[in-house]
Amino acid sequence: MDTAEKVDWAALNAHAAGRPARRLVSKAITAAGGDRPGGIVLDLGAGAGADSLQFARRGWTVHAYDADDTLAARLVENERMSGSVEFHHTDLTEVERFPAARIVYSTYTLGLLGPDALAEIWPKLVASLPRGGVMAVDMFGTNDTWADRPDIATLPVEEIDAMFRGFQIIDRSVRDEDGRFLADRKHWHVITTLARKLN
Repeated sequence: MDTAEKVDWAALNAHAAGRPARRLVSKAITAAGGDRPGGIVLDLGAGAGADSLQFARRGWTVHAYDADDTLAARLVENERMSGSVEFHHTDLTEVERFPAARIVYSTYTLGLLGPDALAEIWPKLVASLPRGGVMAVDMFGTNDTWADRPDIATLPVEEIDAMFRGFQIIDRSVRDEDGRFLADRKHWHVITTLARKLN
């Protein structure tokens, strides 16, 4: 795989634009207490935009962050959205402070920041959540093909659990299987954690 900087994310996201929202969206909303008109979601690495739009259709106000500026064209309001999406074209590592939110949501993104950047951004994300706020995120595990890459954060479950101290883990799923990324074969080891902040 090329480094994240060399991947044509605009092309990748455009190709994935028609996919449905992940089931994790509904799980996160349920864990956060159900639909909340005006409730805030941070979608980090919003990619093709399907998940941000689904949150908005459920009435949430979404702050969608991505380095791909073509995403803005896909995050358009329509009659099915009772919420809204605000797009932030930025590198996540350059965000000094995130808005207060009820849900922090990120799929296949945080590990791409690299170990140092992930360690820096994680406390900011935790701080954005109130008591009872929900974290719904993917992390790359140690069986992943990218585990030997210094620019990608791949973590053992014990380290992921340590990151979630002060949270109640509601659900965890593990993808540990062969697949592809772009034209390359790849073994995916992705640990998805849904958790609620305790205090």
